[in-house]
Amino acid sequence: MQAIAQITQGLTVWQDGAKFKRNMAGWTLVILNLLMAINSANFFLGILKTDIVGWLMMNTCAPSIALFVVGFLLGSPVVMVAAATMMFRYGALGLFVFPWDGFNIIAQVSHVSMTLAVIYVAVDVIRNRRWKSLSVGLLLGIVILFPLETVQTMWLIQNPETAEKLFSGNLMPPGP
Repeated sequence: MQAIAQITQGLTVWQDGAKFKRNMAGWTLVILNLLMAINSANFFLGILKTDIVGWLMMNTCAPSIALFVVGFLLGSPVVMVAAATMMFRYGALGLFVFPWDGFNIIAQVSHVSMTLAVIYVAVDVIRNRRWKSLSVGLLLGIVILFPLETVQTMWLIQNPETAEKLFSGNLMPPGP
């Protein structure tokens, strides 16, 4: 328990601007993104019957969302910047990777909500001049992102048929 308190304190210690304040826009984005992550868990784990690794490799948005929620709840701009780094990669850029039809509409709504969270974090950093938080958060986000991206790429290479279905929007539940 003491270790968790120390980690929490370490992640919230950066006060390079005004103290972080949770507001209605932030709570709305946390709830919206959590609902999208829960929906993706239901789709991949419940409907498609994938395992947890398959879900996380096909939907790396979920760990990004989890990190954003943790950062927001801790009041840690550093963690939120790290999450925004990942959400930019998987959410904002996902807007240009997936088609805008069929089941992908739901994924694109998730990508839009992640992009709004990235904008929320950017506005907070600029408005409160959180330059140290920006620097450390970007570094933390990259340190998390590169290994995750590498593992995901290796998984997709090992599962080319699933990757093809995922990116074409043709993921369907197993037949009877």
